[in-house]
Amino acid sequence: MQILYLSARPTLLEETLGHVRHFAPIIDDVVAVVPEAMRSRFAFVESGGGTLITDEELLEQPTAAIRAMAHTSRNYALRTAAASHPALAATYIMSDDDSRPLVPIDESTFIDADGRHRRRWFHTMEAWRHANTEFDESILNTWVILRQMGFVNPVSYASHMPQIVHKLLYAEVAEKFDRYADKYALEEWSTYFTLAPTFAPELFAEPEPFGTLGWPQYPGEWPHQITPPRHIYENHHPELHEPGGLYDGLPRACDPETIDAANIEKIIRWYRLDGQVRELDFPDDVDQPWTSSSAGRRAAFKGLRLARGAAKYLGLDERARLAALEGRIEQLERNEP
Repeated sequence: MQILYLSARPTLLEETLGHVRHFAPIIDDVVAVVPEAMRSRFAFVESGGGTLITDEELLEQPTAAIRAMAHTSRNYALRTAAASHPALAATYIMSDDDSRPLVPIDESTFIDADGRHRRRWFHTMEAWRHANTEFDESILNTWVILRQMGFVNPVSYASHMPQIVHKLLYAEVAEKFDRYADKYALEEWSTYFTLAPTFAPELFAEPEPFGTLGWPQYPGEWPHQITPPRHIYENHHPELHEPGGLYDGLPRACDPETIDAANIEKIIRWYRLDGQVRELDFPDDVDQPWTSSSAGRRAAFKGLRLARGAAKYLGLDERARLAALEGRIEQLERNEP
């Protein structure tokens, strides 16, 4: 199977491919879309039999114009353009460069027993009420457009895990959104997995829950609507492996002898922190956005307040518990440097 990456992080992608080779030998063809100025640093892709395409080649735009694009809009443009590039197979796996398998991956991860393409969602768009990033804006924009197209309560498939796409269908869907893409940031997973099944319903299985560790990066940054039934992929964050990070002491690279144990340890640590966050018992020995000195601290407090006000924070709805939550947040904010 072929896999498509967008990347401007050569070291990270090379590490990711080590995990893919170990857990997903069905991936035998790698296509990476990279900035022209960094092409030489991705030579490992071609030396491994893969294909490099530059952003500039794909979008037929100068470097300055591409760099001026916001991250989400650039990704949408690149993935859309890739669906018309001759290097891409009729079907391929679309992935982020930081999506790393945690368990053995075979064809059934992407295609069900009836030959239908699987699609995994993580949140209903209507309930996604964040407004801090262009990603949040892309969900809002895509939600509004899909509703106007007649889709009831569309979900987001931006699950931060690789998923299979049909090249011609992806291009066909992109054409339907062309008139919006120049003006609005769009979420490229949900445009495809919502609209494409109306063109070829026999090709798609029913939506399934996502299976991603590290989405969100930290427990409690936003509440899961659905809990992954199994963690298939990790949304990898290199900083979590730094001293004091959640995965401090665990390797970033794939060591076949120890990787299974390391992945289990990651999942345990994430859910241990989840339990602590639920009680607002933030650990002193783990960097996290609430009580550690970090740029995301105020945003995290804001998220807690909004969630508390909506009586949705981590599923808590008892008056006494919400009152305790409010008091704890106020105490933490008073102690903020």
